[in-house]
Amino acid sequence: MKIAIVCFSSAFIPLAVGQLFLNDINLLNDASRKGSQRPNVLIFMADDLGHADVGYSEGNLQTPTPNIDKLACDGVILHRHYSAAQGSPSRASFLTAKNPFTVGMQSANFHAGEPWGLPLAYKIQPEYFKDLGYATHAIGKWNLGDSQRAFFPNNRGFDTWYGFSADAINYFNYTAGWITPFPVSGRALRDQGVAVPANVTNNVYAPDLFTSEAEQLIRDSDSRTPFYMYFATPAPHTAFADFRAVQHTMAQFELRPAVAALSSQFLERKKQLAVIQSLDDSFRRLVEALTNKGIINNTIIVFLSDNGAPIPQTATHLRGSNHGSNWPLRLGKGSLFEGGVRTLAFLWTPLIPKRGRITKQLFSNTDWLPTLYEAVGGSLNDLLATDGQSHWQSLIRGMDDGPRTEIALNIDGLNNQAGMIYQDLDGNLYKYISGDVFDNSFTGWARTEGTSEDNPMTVFSAAAVKCNFPPGVEVSPCRPWEKPCLFDLTNDPCEVNSIAASNPVLVKLLAQKLSLYNQTAIPAVAGPFDIRADPENWNGIWTPWLDPLEVIDSNMVSFTNLN
Repeated sequence: MKIAIVCFSSAFIPLAVGQLFLNDINLLNDASRKGSQRPNVLIFMADDLGHADVGYSEGNLQTPTPNIDKLACDGVILHRHYSAAQGSPSRASFLTAKNPFTVGMQSANFHAGEPWGLPLAYKIQPEYFKDLGYATHAIGKWNLGDSQRAFFPNNRGFDTWYGFSADAINYFNYTAGWITPFPVSGRALRDQGVAVPANVTNNVYAPDLFTSEAEQLIRDSDSRTPFYMYFATPAPHTAFADFRAVQHTMAQFELRPAVAALSSQFLERKKQLAVIQSLDDSFRRLVEALTNKGIINNTIIVFLSDNGAPIPQTATHLRGSNHGSNWPLRLGKGSLFEGGVRTLAFLWTPLIPKRGRITKQLFSNTDWLPTLYEAVGGSLNDLLATDGQSHWQSLIRGMDDGPRTEIALNIDGLNNQAGMIYQDLDGNLYKYISGDVFDNSFTGWARTEGTSEDNPMTVFSAAAVKCNFPPGVEVSPCRPWEKPCLFDLTNDPCEVNSIAASNPVLVKLLAQKLSLYNQTAIPAVAGPFDIRADPENWNGIWTPWLDPLEVIDSNMVSFTNLN
């Protein structure tokens, strides 16, 4: 279904703070392309950004994202976009166009020092785009392996890589650390796979550092060669609270009425919103770089989050203290409920004539490779066996329905989780979930911190989820570790009413479908921390310890910055 939209009530726009695009987006509506050059592709992947953590999705007055909102409202908002529930499985499926359980990435998020990654046998997005003559660039978070250099992006189809391979870094000294069960920490920033000295970059806010690198690549791009850029910012994900103690005293931030109204009781939410504001500013800078280069009208921009946001009730299971908002969706990161897998996404390009709309067609993040590959003129016959489907024709034609009718969200035997979404012949969506939910102690909802039923801090948004039941109040119990749950997502997108008991035939059908999907699964490749990877063995640097080719300079790292 498509909906022509005005994203917000007029009350929203005056509250938007921070610098907006230099050029009004209406000036960028020329759909013509000069010559026959293939369009550039910019992927902007946010990290742990929740459903309600941007303005356009729920009209959230807390959230300082005027630039993201503006381009979303001029593009095509993917209202039913789904991904895996955590970073490494999601990024693997995005890059390979294959379900995570078919590539062994179904069971864990990658952490520095673990001897596994996205298996090298699988061809990924940049390799396909290089086949079409693209320059390819990766910036920011990788999260798909670092025990061998072969796992690094610059050895997997990217011409350049500036970033880190861990799941999270300190935003100022770029160290990654965690409990293994003993504490380990080391510097993680790399340029073309080579460790970057601490005295070169320390104290530059990491999201800004990566944005500057992307801006430079855009400025230096050859007008005769299209580029594919995978910009995977670490924001707003942060593993520890002190990483977020930044920018929340910025004048623009404090001037935002809803943020200023938050009491000290919600200081962590204020810090999180500051990081989200920096995310929006990064987005603005990249769009301006494309505009100033004169290539915005020949660029496809994809904005998406890797998964839903972690919520306070389950954050301890996810090794961090950062909390986003998925309200009114159920649960969050790491779960197969909507808050974990229904992810923010929109597409903007003048190549799509009918923009400024919402599409409710079912879209998996495995669909991006075939969709983009067709969009730039590639033949879908060139793609190896994938689980993705191209939506390009339905997008450019403004069609009501897309090609996809079901999504296998995941099948994870190690963590006892399975789930899928199914669209029946009438277009109704149903979700099946079975198995554990963390330690099975919480399966509910988390209202956006600092808000209440009486003061939701929202205005009208056409992209908001309509619950049809009182949000956050369970009507019929769902305990998937005891028996499968079934939700009518069309009429109950907030998953308050499990209808499994009254629909045994449909429950059986979806269980059978998952059983068929399970026949395509391979064993999970995840493995535990390898003590040989401890940065203490490598002068304080996370190093590909299984093939440590670089000579570690004892002056490479300032150990005083690793605290």
